Amino acid sequence: MISLLELSEKLLKEKSAALFCHVRPDGDTIGSACALKLALKSKGVNATVFCTDAVPEKYRFLSEANNIVNEYSGVFGEFSALVAIDNAEITRLGDFAEAFTKHKNTYSIDHHSSNTRYAKINYIDAKSSNAENVFALITEMKAEITPEIANLLALGIMTDTGGFRHKNVSARTFYDAAKLVEFGADMHELYFHAFTRQSKERAKLFGKTMTDIRYFKEGRIAVASVLLKDFKSTGAKQEETEGFIDFVMGVDGVEVGACVMETETNKFKISLRSNGTDVNAVAAEFGGGGHRLASGCKITGEYEEVIDRLVVAISRYLAD
Repeated sequence: MISLLELSEKLLKEKSAALFCHVRPDGDTIGSACALKLALKSKGVNATVFCTDAVPEKYRFLSEANNIVNEYSGVFGEFSALVAIDNAEITRLGDFAEAFTKHKNTYSIDHHSSNTRYAKINYIDAKSSNAENVFALITEMKAEITPEIANLLALGIMTDTGGFRHKNVSARTFYDAAKLVEFGADMHELYFHAFTRQSKERAKLFGKTMTDIRYFKEGRIAVASVLLKDFKSTGAKQEETEGFIDFVMGVDGVEVGACVMETETNKFKISLRSNGTDVNAVAAEFGGGGHRLASGCKITGEYEEVIDRLVVAISRYLAD
């Protein structure tokens, strides 16, 4: 794998770069990509951030998040480099995956242990958030870390660690967060927008979903489901389910939590979390991936069939 120094040197030699967030963008991919864009531009590299899906409303308080491009009518060959940010696999680039595959000069900067090394140049370091990798990269580039960049990176760290609650948080995570505060990051505002602020519609959907949590294996497995009819009855958006899984994992006795969201008729996006069980292995059985304690996948089928298949798969990895 390329070193951080080599990655820095190569990127700074590029004339232009297209940076890609993953589908259904979260705070880490948004913060990492936008922060790197600003750093590259400050060093003379023209950069633009792209994402197939729209940025969730909760992150639009950061001005740079509103500059992310969702569609592109030009030719990506105009960019000297294409850079995937926080993308474990090529399909996570959505509509931009094909263009990425065809480009002659591609990079992947990621923290997922399941990364498939699909880019020509890969920098993968399994930190608790990809923002920490980008922070290290920007530091190596000797780019100025402005308060705006600090906020973007701090957002990535905060959201991908669940507000510093996940098991993958290390002393280095807190050190990086502290340094970003010194550079001007506003942790209070970031936390409010990322975890506290919500629409009335989301509050209604959250209440309904958590009231109907289903338990399996004597409560060791918990499944929260959000169906299309639930979005219709509450008026909430699919993007507003972010964070639901964290509540599930707070229930006493739960070792593995799953949030099953119906994205289209009989098509479900599964978010998995655990306190020790390898849910990355579970997700891999359905073509997904992520981290050992936090992963995801997609399953197609009738709702009850999907639940049965998911619970059976999880059960195989539960400790005796």
